[in-house]
Amino acid sequence: MATNWQTISQTAQANLLQSIPPRWRIDATAYSQLSDVTRVPLTCGLLSPKQIEITELTVTELAGYIRSRALSATEILEAFAGRAAIAHQLVFCLTDWFYDEALGYCKALDDMLDSGGEPIGPLHGIPVALKDTYSVKGHVTTRGYVINKAESTPSDHDSDVVRILREAGAVFFCRTTMPQTGFILETVSNLWGRTLNPFNRNLGAGGSSGGDGALVAMKGCPIAPSSDIGGSIRAPAAFNGLYAIRPTAMRVPKNLWEGTMTGQMSIRDSAGPVCHSVDDVRLFTRFLVTNEKARYDTNAIPVPWREVTLPQKLCVGIMKWDRVVMPQPPVLRAIEHSERVLLNAGYEVVEFEPPFDCWELVKCFFGINFQMGGQDTIVKVTDAGEPLVPAFADLLKVYNAMSLTASESMQLNLKMRAFKVHFANAWDKTKDSTSTGRPMDALICPVAPSAGIPHDFNIYWGYTCMYNILDYPSTVLPIPNFKISSETDPPDLAYNPLTTNPYDKANHEMYDPALFLNQPSTIQIVGRPFDDEELIEITAAIDEQLRSGEAVSSKL
Repeated sequence: MATNWQTISQTAQANLLQSIPPRWRIDATAYSQLSDVTRVPLTCGLLSPKQIEITELTVTELAGYIRSRALSATEILEAFAGRAAIAHQLVFCLTDWFYDEALGYCKALDDMLDSGGEPIGPLHGIPVALKDTYSVKGHVTTRGYVINKAESTPSDHDSDVVRILREAGAVFFCRTTMPQTGFILETVSNLWGRTLNPFNRNLGAGGSSGGDGALVAMKGCPIAPSSDIGGSIRAPAAFNGLYAIRPTAMRVPKNLWEGTMTGQMSIRDSAGPVCHSVDDVRLFTRFLVTNEKARYDTNAIPVPWREVTLPQKLCVGIMKWDRVVMPQPPVLRAIEHSERVLLNAGYEVVEFEPPFDCWELVKCFFGINFQMGGQDTIVKVTDAGEPLVPAFADLLKVYNAMSLTASESMQLNLKMRAFKVHFANAWDKTKDSTSTGRPMDALICPVAPSAGIPHDFNIYWGYTCMYNILDYPSTVLPIPNFKISSETDPPDLAYNPLTTNPYDKANHEMYDPALFLNQPSTIQIVGRPFDDEELIEITAAIDEQLRSGEAVSSKL
């Protein structure tokens, strides 16, 4: 490659910033000492009161205002684009900006309604950001690689996820960052730099959908279709305090989608929204997984959407830790607070322990994804002369990544099948512990062992990748009014970390409550495969209880 990678990166970042209209540019140096930048769009003076009001609305609310003609697609775009531009200058969450293209489309959508037409779909006029992993017609998809920016040409097609959204009336105006390789839980690349957490810029935004998480948390977009093969929807949602779902992977159309570890077909990518309400999770997931394109996609099973009624009495399982990495005090407190609220609301709660060694499952997960020793990703890095980002290099080392023989790959698949059988049996067996005679309806557990990710920290994936290898759908639910502090969440000095894995001691020693000030806290709720509908309704029921329940306790 004739041009060095540093020049390509610097040019790409400068061109992106230059594409932002002057009316939305801020003096970012004025906020250089500010850790929590979530309120900057409200106070910087670049957005009108009405634009601020618009950007505080959910997708469901925006769709209602569009249908009633109370708001136009054009004014909604103007509001969110302004807030997105401000967000990028503070947390570096974008890779592409095409506001003018979106504005033309919004005017056409508005003309359609003004002339007596009906909305073209459930997302008519809704701004949607697209992760830089999906092909978008007329745009280059970089996926965090310098070589892709240098040598790729604009795509001549949309990925199925993008086509589904476009046909639903979504308005695309920007692309969001993902990490180099797309396979780490912090969003950082040599091409686009590091995406920062809006609540605490000393921390990462999660990955690989960190651009989505940071942008939606800054309310520069009301929703984004993230992707997830090991936690890439759920980690950014958790670290940015958002609602999300990783649907059953086999329900999501994936044609024309260049996912992570292309060619690895044992553990499937999924796609789902990060957003601000359960209503938006439901709306988005329903039309995504029931789209007719699933009928013609060999990677998806066309399962009709079901309207479900929850049992009068719900039973939830609680898994506080996986016996590999002990969650830090705020994470445990969030789980225990949720458990107490649900018990007080009449829910039945049972303790659940994983029926296998979760460290063996995590090693199996990485073994399957690193069947080629990581060379399928390394070659794209070395072709540009750029270095591997530290977090991915650490993964290759920790999991001793090497090319496998066909026999070795088959053995990993047999292990994966055994994990699925054992987990399904353990879930079924919970019926012996419930008064309902049914197995638990859902499982509550952490999303990660910490409330956030320090830059370049090699975080443990087990609490998310477990449900990728099992293909169980899971949601992320924010805990309202949850504040982390040294008083409420002191370090557990009595805990003796395990030495059977390299993560427990590092996670324990990394913890400092001062590091996580202002960080949101969340829980993960897991459902059974293909029961996405039940999972969403259970999540909605638990969300209602947490929002109306008792004040958050400071005691573990």
